[in-house]
Amino acid sequence: MAQKNKIAFYGGIEWQPAIRQYQPALHINARNYVSDRVSLGGTLSFTHENHSGNFGYLANRTRSNHTVLNFLVQNDMINSDKFFFSTYFSAGGYFLSLINPDDKTTENSYSEVDGIWLENQNEVPRNLNRDLFFNVQGGVDFSLKLGSFRKEDVAIYLTTRAGYQFVFGNGDIANGSQFTKPVVSIGVTVKGNK
Repeated sequence: MAQKNKIAFYGGIEWQPAIRQYQPALHINARNYVSDRVSLGGTLSFTHENHSGNFGYLANRTRSNHTVLNFLVQNDMINSDKFFFSTYFSAGGYFLSLINPDDKTTENSYSEVDGIWLENQNEVPRNLNRDLFFNVQGGVDFSLKLGSFRKEDVAIYLTTRAGYQFVFGNGDIANGSQFTKPVVSIGVTVKGNK
């Protein structure tokens, strides 16, 4: 099945390790096929975890935000009309921020509308600290075709992904080895022509 002129988008729920326990994370990735089997792209995962503790800061409770932003290489080992089986490798950053949801600060943002600059003020939780780690993941991707539309140009697949995440580095909030664990996700892949 010729795929060199295809792009793929995946969106789903990932079971992502956080500070205390696994949390459901929003996971998306986009890939561009550079050959009939190999695609390159990027991934983004986001989750948060609420904590009753304060991690030593002046706060009654805290929340940790976990964001993974990686470069992705995927190889379709088996590719038929009804399913595909792939291996993937991704590397990038694991961003961890600790915030106090009870203490708000005002942030200003500016936007232009018809040549007039407007100032917008938003109340956002105060950042307490941030950590940055190096993230590497490897795993497998299995997708089963659910259907297609637009005269077979766009196909939709039910996709499951399973891998292992390695997080390297030490931070003020956590140690990267706390997040070195398996990750799994389920979602939908949409594959179509460029």
